[in-house]
Amino acid sequence: MIVLKIGGTSVGSLERVREAAAIAAAQPAPRAVVVSAASGVTNLLLEAGRQAASGDRGGMSATVATIVEKHETMLDGLPNGPDRTDTANRIEDLHTALELNLADVAVAGDFSTRLSDRIVATGEKVMSLLMAATLRAAGHPAEAVFADRVIGTDSRFGSARPDRDRTREQADAIVRPILDEGKTVVMTGFIGGAPDGSTTTLGRGGSDYSATLLGAALHADEVQIWTDVPGVLSADPRLVPDAREVPQLGFEEAQELAHFGAKVLHPRTIRPAVALDIPVRILSTFAPHEPGTRVTRESSSDELKAVTIMKDLILLTVDVPELEDLSGAASAVFGALYEDRTEVVLAAQASSRRRMTYLIEGANYGGCNRVSSRLEEVLCDYEVEIGCTEDVAVLAAVGQGAADQTRALSRMLGVLQREGVPVLASNQQVSNVAMVAAIPQRFADRGLLAIHDEFIGSRPSGSKLRRQRRSRLMSEAVQVG
Repeated sequence: MIVLKIGGTSVGSLERVREAAAIAAAQPAPRAVVVSAASGVTNLLLEAGRQAASGDRGGMSATVATIVEKHETMLDGLPNGPDRTDTANRIEDLHTALELNLADVAVAGDFSTRLSDRIVATGEKVMSLLMAATLRAAGHPAEAVFADRVIGTDSRFGSARPDRDRTREQADAIVRPILDEGKTVVMTGFIGGAPDGSTTTLGRGGSDYSATLLGAALHADEVQIWTDVPGVLSADPRLVPDAREVPQLGFEEAQELAHFGAKVLHPRTIRPAVALDIPVRILSTFAPHEPGTRVTRESSSDELKAVTIMKDLILLTVDVPELEDLSGAASAVFGALYEDRTEVVLAAQASSRRRMTYLIEGANYGGCNRVSSRLEEVLCDYEVEIGCTEDVAVLAAVGQGAADQTRALSRMLGVLQREGVPVLASNQQVSNVAMVAAIPQRFADRGLLAIHDEFIGSRPSGSKLRRQRRSRLMSEAVQVG
């Protein structure tokens, strides 16, 4: 049993859909395909919702027309016949529902998360119909399934949390019988269903998450994430030209890389697979014969595998002179960050136990003035000193066991010092999977290149031609995306 997830850039045109369908059909049965909306469509749907809420009916109509035209262009590539007619009618029904939902937004004058989820789901639902029809046109029986009937979630619209038990029950009731008939299931990614049947979305990384949730529910042998890059690379190839492919990662390594900014996987994506020891493979639809990266429970070696950088952070320090105030102050800080829906990238405590350090996402927080005022408000009952630094990046060197090697962290800090990169804070993860350093953002690219060269180095000399081919693939992927 294989579950494949096909990303938006891989289904951005009729030709891409055909290529993705061929990749899916080449996998052994039984198989299920989880699809994203065509690239650009989700953003257009969100724009239409905002236009409806603001009363911009002309702009909304133009945006909807662009979406419909894109879908109809892809539909026109299907061969004439009853199946195409049926697919066209179902897509037309979805477009009609979209217009009705936008009308509800316009009347309310508010683009609520409930209506937003219902609207953005249109992209995935249309793509599931187009992919299933493309497979059938190529002679492979297939059936589209909308995930709001399969992936059970709570009612947190915009970023719903899955209900694993309900998902397993619904997958057994809806998906498994279709697979038993010898058909390929094509399921929408990104969306789920609340207990009352309302459509929800899973937030960032939602389509990949859908695939691993479905894989776990069906006890798949492997989950494949098909995207626009040839697996996980040892660094961002736009910053490190000699970045190499990482053939295998342990689950913890993959989660650390994702947490610290690697874009191939979202941190929560692989958790359902981890629980059942299901391998996850990251592959490229632009290079389908490349082996990609296989993520399994255990790591293949104790080497550093990759270096990543996460930018646009804020570094907070809270000094608490009185030790008995420490727990209360820490609780107040975490509570405020939670209430403000601010992601904590890293939290650490000095050996003296009187200084707490937090790295938080700064893009949506309004800078140090706002965060300092917020913390002064919640810490008014404590004697504390608050420090705040904007425009911070965190550099992470990831590899199972490598962070536990003698002098590894001091070696990393020495390299940064040699390159003139100031270190604001550093940490060696207890799990020994990652070493991290907070640095001023203006030094981020320099630090990344230096650490990669020191710990990973260049590709083997015999891979020059492969490197050139990878560069072309990456260039194409960036252009398409």
